[in-house]
Amino acid sequence: MQTALAAGVTDNLTAGVPGEGSVAGARDVPRLLVALPFVAGISLATFLFAYLVSRFIHEAIEAAATPGAGRLAVFAPGLLAVITALGGLRWTVLFTLSFAAFQRARQTARRAPSTWPLVSIFVPAYNEAENIEAAIESLLLLDYPRYEVIVVDDGSTDGTCGRAKRYAGSHGRCAIRVYRKPNGGKWSAHNFAFRRAIGELVLCLDADSRVNPLSLRRMVVHMADPQVAAVAGQIRVRNRHNVLTRLQAMEYLMGNGCARMAMSLNKTVLIVAGPLGLFRRCALEEVFLRYGRADGPLAEGQVDGPFEGDTFAEDFDLSMAVLSLGGRIVYEPAAISHTRAPDSTLGLLSQRYRWCRGTIQVLRKYFRRARVQHDLLRPGLLAWLTATYLFDLALLPIMYAVGIGMLIVVATSHIGGLVLVGWAAVALLVNLNAAAMFALLQGDSLGLLHILPLYDIYQNFLVTPAWFISIVDEVRGARMRW
Repeated sequence: MQTALAAGVTDNLTAGVPGEGSVAGARDVPRLLVALPFVAGISLATFLFAYLVSRFIHEAIEAAATPGAGRLAVFAPGLLAVITALGGLRWTVLFTLSFAAFQRARQTARRAPSTWPLVSIFVPAYNEAENIEAAIESLLLLDYPRYEVIVVDDGSTDGTCGRAKRYAGSHGRCAIRVYRKPNGGKWSAHNFAFRRAIGELVLCLDADSRVNPLSLRRMVVHMADPQVAAVAGQIRVRNRHNVLTRLQAMEYLMGNGCARMAMSLNKTVLIVAGPLGLFRRCALEEVFLRYGRADGPLAEGQVDGPFEGDTFAEDFDLSMAVLSLGGRIVYEPAAISHTRAPDSTLGLLSQRYRWCRGTIQVLRKYFRRARVQHDLLRPGLLAWLTATYLFDLALLPIMYAVGIGMLIVVATSHIGGLVLVGWAAVALLVNLNAAAMFALLQGDSLGLLHILPLYDIYQNFLVTPAWFISIVDEVRGARMRW
C-alpha cells in the first residue's frame, strides 16, 4: 500500500491545485526578507540587555554596603539575562528549523500521486448541534477527488444527529454516512468510525472545526513518502472576539504551530492535534495490534480500536504510539483547521488542566513501554520530548518566577526597577520578532501582534498554574473527571 503510493509520485500538482507555489495562506516572501528582521531583532535585544545588565552590575557593586542585598541585586538580573538569552536562542533555533521545514513543504506541494487514495474522514460529535452543519459543509468544499465522511453521534441530547442526517448520502465526490451510538467518549467514537471506514487514509476532525478546501490535498501528498505515517495540520482559533481567545490564537501560532513545523524537519511531530490529522489506515491497524485494548469487557458505548481512552490526551497518545512503532509524522502548514477556543477563563483552565494532565499520562505510558522496548528511546524523539516538556513547561516557568521574585525584592532601588522594566521591554522585543516571523511563515494575521504584551502574563499566570496543578493531581492519583 505504501509502496504503491510512493511509486505514483509525479509533478502534476501544479495543474490540479490552485495556488501552487506557496503554502496556502502563507506569504511567499524572500528568504532574506523573513530572516534578516528576525536576526536583527534578536541581535538588538541581546545588545540592549547586555548593556542594561552591565550598568546594573556597576550600580549594584557600588551599593554593596549591604552584602546580602548586593549579591541578590547582581544575581537577579543575571538570571533574567540568562533566561532572555535562552529564550532568544530557543526562538532562533525554532525559526531556523521551521523555515527549513517551510521550504521543504513548498517543494512537497509540487508533487502528487498519479491516483489519489480514498480518504475516510471521521467526525465524532457530542452535543454539537450548533457546529455540526458548518463542519460538514466545510468538508463538502474540499478540493479532493474522492472521499467519505463518517459522522458519529456519540449519544448527543441536543439534536446533533438529526442535523447531521440532513447531509447523509452521496454528494458527487463525497459520500456521507451518519451513525448514532451510546455515549462512550471521543476515542470510542473514533474507533466506531474506524471499524466502518473503507479508505486507505483516515482524516480526523473535530465537530467544531472548519477545514480549508486545499487542506486534504496538501496533506495527502506527504504520503508519497512511505515512511510518513501521519500528517498534522495547522490549527487556528476562529473565535477571536476577546482578549482571551486572541491570546490562545497567539499561543497556537507560537507555542504549537512553530514547534510542530520545526519538529517536521526530522519528521518527529509529537502531536497530531484532534482538529485536523491524517493517518495511514495500516499505521492505525498496527497500533491496534501492538498496543490495543487487552481482553476484558467494555462499558456500554465503548468500542476498542487504535484510539485509547485511558488518558485525557487521546491525540497525543495515538501520535506517540505511531512514533513508537517507527512511523514518521510531518506538519503541513497549508492544511488549516479553524477551531473554537474557550472564551472564558474557567473554560480555558478546565481545558488546559485536561491537556496538561493528559500529557503527563501519555508520557508515563510511553516510558513504561520504553522500559520494555528499548528501541523506543530514539535520540530524535527524546530530544524533542525534553526540549518541549522539560524546558518549556518546567524550567522556564520556574526560572521566570525566581528571577522576577528576586527583582521585586531589589526593585525598591532605582536601578532594580529599571532592570525589571528593561527586561520586560527586551523580552517583548524578542517575542515580537518571533511572532511576526512565524505569522509570516504560516500565513496568519499580523493583527495578532497587538496582544503580544500580555502573552507572557497569560502563559505564566494561567497556563503554567494549570500545568503544576495537573502534576500534583496526577502524582496523588486524583480521580479523572471528563
